[in-house]
Amino acid sequence: MIQPNFELSEQPFRDGRIGIIDIGSNSIRLVIYDQQKRSPVPIYNEKVMCALGKGLAATGMLNPDGVEMARAALRRFLAMGRNMEITSLYVMATAAIRDAQDGEDFAHYLEETYDIDVDIISGKKEAKLGAYGVSSSMYRPQGVTGDLGGGSLELVKVDDGQIADHASLPLGSLRMIDESKGDRDKLHKIIEKRFADLKWLDGHKAANFYAIGGSFRTLARMYMASVAYPLRILHEYKVESKKFLEFARDIATLPESKIEKLPAATIKRVPALPGAAIVLQHIIQHTRAEHIVFSTSGIREGYLYEKLSPYIRSQDGLLASCTEFAAKGGRSTSYANELFTWMFKLLEKESEKERRLRLAFCLLSDIALHIHPEYRAEWAYHRILHSALTGLTHRERVKLSLAMYHRYQFKIKEEWPSLSLLKNADRAWAKLVGTAANLAYHLSGSISGNLHNTSFIIEKGQLSLQLASTMQDVLGDAVKRRMDGVREAWEGYGEK
Repeated sequence: MIQPNFELSEQPFRDGRIGIIDIGSNSIRLVIYDQQKRSPVPIYNEKVMCALGKGLAATGMLNPDGVEMARAALRRFLAMGRNMEITSLYVMATAAIRDAQDGEDFAHYLEETYDIDVDIISGKKEAKLGAYGVSSSMYRPQGVTGDLGGGSLELVKVDDGQIADHASLPLGSLRMIDESKGDRDKLHKIIEKRFADLKWLDGHKAANFYAIGGSFRTLARMYMASVAYPLRILHEYKVESKKFLEFARDIATLPESKIEKLPAATIKRVPALPGAAIVLQHIIQHTRAEHIVFSTSGIREGYLYEKLSPYIRSQDGLLASCTEFAAKGGRSTSYANELFTWMFKLLEKESEKERRLRLAFCLLSDIALHIHPEYRAEWAYHRILHSALTGLTHRERVKLSLAMYHRYQFKIKEEWPSLSLLKNADRAWAKLVGTAANLAYHLSGSISGNLHNTSFIIEKGQLSLQLASTMQDVLGDAVKRRMDGVREAWEGYGEK
C-alpha cells in the first residue's frame, strides 16, 4: 500500500538508445527506445510485412519471397540503428524461424552476413516475454494474456503481475490461413482441438483477457471507430467481453471484401482478422473473462523488462516514469513527497489506486509552468492525456489529466469528449487534488521545506488552513481565494 510518506527513489538506467529487431512470422519490426530502464519510451517504430511464415504449415519451409524481403528489411533496420546511434541492439526471432526446417540456417546467414546475434526464442519463453510485456506496462494485471502472432498463440496466466501457467499453441494468423484454406467452420474445429488440452485455462474465471498482437490491435481499432470512442490510445483500452464478442462474431462471418471497407481496417491485416476474431471467441469462452484489455506492449517490451535487475523490475512503472519526468524538468522529488503528504488530510477516504495516482500527479504538478498562463490548464490536460505514460487505465489517464487541468484552472472552460470516461466522483477527486496543488504553489513556490509550516484543520465539518508564525506574511488575497477554491472542492468531494 502506498503510504503518505512514500519515499521516491531516482531510477537507475543505462545511458544510450536501445534497439530491438523482432523477426516474426508475419512481420519484421524495428523498435528503438530512449533508454533501457523501467519504462522505456519507443522513439522509433517501423515494420515490414514479410510473411516469413506464409505456407509454413504446408511446406515446413520459410516463404522464399519473405526471406528476400527480410534480408532487405534487416539491412535498412541496421542502417537506421547506426544513424540513430543506438548503443545496444537485440535481434530475436520467433515461431517462423523456430519451426521452419530452414529457420536456423537463415538465422545463421543473418548472423554471418550482418555480424549480429539472433536469439531464437522458444515457445515457452515467447509466452513468458509477452506476459512480461503486459506486466511491465500495466499496474498489477490479473487474468490471462494472449499474444497472437503470425505463427503461434501464447497464453499465460498472470496474477498481480506474476506469471503462472502458460502455453504456446500453433495458432498464428498465417498458420490458421494455411491450415483452414479459408474454411471458417474447419478453422473453428482446428482452434477448439488446440485448446482442448489446456485444462488450466478452464480452471477459473479470469478477471481480464489481455490481448497482444497486430491482429488483435486492428480489431480493437475497428471497434473503437464503430463506437466513436473518445481516445485514440490502444494501450489499456478496456471493453466488456460480451459487447466486443458481438463485433468479433460479425468479423468472423463477413467476407474479406466487406471487412476491408470497415472504418480503421488495415488492408494487409484483413485476411488474418476472421481467424483472430474466432480465436478471441474461443479464448473468452474458455477463460470466461469479463473484460478484454488491449496491450501495445508485448514480447519486445518483455524482452527488455527481463533484462532489468529485480530491483528495477519491482518499481512501479508509472511512478518511475513520473520521477524521471520531474528530474528532467529540474523539479525536486522531495517537494512532490511533501505535497503528497500535505494533501492527505483532504483525501483520507481515497482508494489505494487514487493515492498512487495522486503521487504521480505530485511528481508532475509543475509540468506547465513554462507555458503561457492563458494556455497552461488546457496544455497540461492534453500533455498528460496524450503522453507515453504507461501503468494507467484510460479512466485514470483522463482523471490525472483533469487533476492537472485544475492545478492551473479552477473552472472547466471546455467539455472535451474524453471527459465522458469519468464518473462524478472522479471529477470531484481531480478538482480537489488540482486545486489543493495550486494553493500549495502559492504558499511554497514548489520549494521543499515550506509546506510543513502549513496544515489543514477540519473541525465540526469545516475546513480551514493553519499557518505557522513564520508563514504569516505569505497570507494574502491570492492564498485566500485559492483556499476558498479548495474548500469548495473539498465540500464537493465529500458529497460524492
